[in-house]
Amino acid sequence: MSANTKMAIKDTEDGESYHKLAEKSADEILRISKARLPLIIPWHPRETVRIGTLFHSSRHSDPWATNSPFLQSSLSRTPIQVQRDYGSQSTFRSQSTSRSTEDNDHFELGFGVGVGLPFLASVSVKGDYCKDVQENKDSNKTAVNFSCRAGYVSLESQPRLSTEAIITLKYNGGLSAFQERYGDYYLAGYRLGDETGILISGSNSHRRRLDRFAITVTVEVLFIETSKTFTKDFVKVDDANSFKIIGYDTLGHTQYDSMASGQAAKGDEIRKEAESYVLKAKTLDNRVSDALDELNVHDGYVVDILTCRKLVECRVVVELILLPVISLREVQQWVLEDNII
Repeated sequence: MSANTKMAIKDTEDGESYHKLAEKSADEILRISKARLPLIIPWHPRETVRIGTLFHSSRHSDPWATNSPFLQSSLSRTPIQVQRDYGSQSTFRSQSTSRSTEDNDHFELGFGVGVGLPFLASVSVKGDYCKDVQENKDSNKTAVNFSCRAGYVSLESQPRLSTEAIITLKYNGGLSAFQERYGDYYLAGYRLGDETGILISGSNSHRRRLDRFAITVTVEVLFIETSKTFTKDFVKVDDANSFKIIGYDTLGHTQYDSMASGQAAKGDEIRKEAESYVLKAKTLDNRVSDALDELNVHDGYVVDILTCRKLVECRVVVELILLPVISLREVQQWVLEDNII
């Protein structure tokens, strides 16, 4: 992999710097593309997009290009290499509120998929979660999210451009025509990992008392030496209060959706159910590592298209890493080159 490409992919691990795609609107994609920043989009197991495919950031649906600017012989010969992060990078975030007017945006905690993007939201468990969070009108909410990143697979080097693509850059409209025809981003690699998000909420009631809702996380997954208890205000059932719990797990491609009302005992059931989901989330890094080992995907290995498809189908591809075409050396060369071909 070229040093520049490797650095660009590595830098995308800082989701804040590169604006990980968690917003609700395609406007964010346009803003990122204008800044020529890498674009990170959540993914799902229902579709495998080949690494090296071009992407049109301006399209709200069906953004994948059917034409390729790369020589097919060059693309097929370019190795796809594994960069495995043993031990993974695991994070935990939490948020709570007791205000009915609270904006629900932050309860996605960076893990929701933009529901304004049809090509993502319609097939993603995170898309459904994001939609449910946005529609949740309960005044008391507690959200916990876990994220594991275990490395990536990506092109080892940049494929060569076809003569047709070079002519487009040189004589037939330059970079803008090239991007219009082929796309302004290319799929440079898959991010490996898993995410789990859980939202627990309670509705308003004329009579309610706040209980302390505590979740103890064994923090091996969080790289902290001792256990830590995250305690949030949570509404305990009185009279007509109701509890809801919604969530998702990308590795299992599963959704959580439960509700209880009217009885404290049922509220306790929801409490136990939430804790069971959190306990499962503790094992994110082990589950991802086991899945990669089972596929024989190890650091430094070169994988083929079939293995890439299996990675997607086994749900360990949590995000797609898209880099702007202007970052391709040959694109830069032919945009600036004065020589006649």
